[in-house]
Amino acid sequence: MTISGIPLHPLVVHAAVVLAPVAALAAIAYAVLPRGRAWLRHAAAVVAVGAAASVQLAAMTGDSLASTLGGANPLVQDHEAWAGRLQAATWVLAGVALLAWWALPVRGVRGGQGGQAVATVLGVVLALVAATVLVLVVLTGHSGAEAVWKGVGG
Repeated sequence: MTISGIPLHPLVVHAAVVLAPVAALAAIAYAVLPRGRAWLRHAAAVVAVGAAASVQLAAMTGDSLASTLGGANPLVQDHEAWAGRLQAATWVLAGVALLAWWALPVRGVRGGQGGQAVATVLGVVLALVAATVLVLVVLTGHSGAEAVWKGVGG
């Protein structure tokens, strides 16, 4: 997949690089700042779904680019492995963020279908998944940069 001869992956990956950390940070804030939930509620859920979709698109275009380049470069394979983990983690984040949107209590907003124990567990899970996404974004990006600068392009 290309646009004017430029592989689509390096263009699409910018959305994932921006949206995944923003989604993770919004989810952490949503989980740990109960007073801010009223204004973080929708943003955290929407950005998490957008991040998952952008990472999915980056993975799809990355697969296309890898098949175009051919060969079995170990640096590219390492990047693909980290990208697969990130892809799974961002979809988990999207699912947990949507569950939190529905279940966590919000002052002045109808909702909060779970009790205090559910809210605590869900908040911890949301924060842990979000932290995992942050780590995986860094590791995936680093392995991708190594593949470009030391392997394919170097």
